[in-house]
Amino acid sequence: MSENLSQNLPWLGRRLTVVDSPDSSLVGRSGCVIDETMRTISIKEATPATQDYRKVVFGKASIKFQLDDEEIVIDGSKMQIRPEDRINRRFKAEPVGE
Repeated sequence: MSENLSQNLPWLGRRLTVVDSPDSSLVGRSGCVIDETMRTISIKEATPATQDYRKVVFGKASIKFQLDDEEIVIDGSKMQIRPEDRINRRFKAEPVGE
C-alpha cells in the first residue's frame, strides 16, 4: 500500500505497532486500533501474563507507527486531524532521502 493510501484509509480494526517515540517504553507496543480522535489513538493490547486485554491510549504527536506490518512509517504528529477529515485530505509526498 502506498503511504498516501495508508494515511487516508480508516485505521479502526487495523493492527498498529509503535516504531519510534521519545518515550522508549512505548516502542514495540502493538494492538488493534479501537478508537481514534484528533489527537489520540486507542488500541486494544493483549497482556502477556493473562489472557485479558487492556485499552491503551497514545498521543498521536508522540509516536511514529506502522499499520498491519507495512513498511511505511506514519508520523503521528502529522496526522493530528479528525479521522473523518483525514480520509478525504490530500497529503504532500515527502522528499525521498538525499
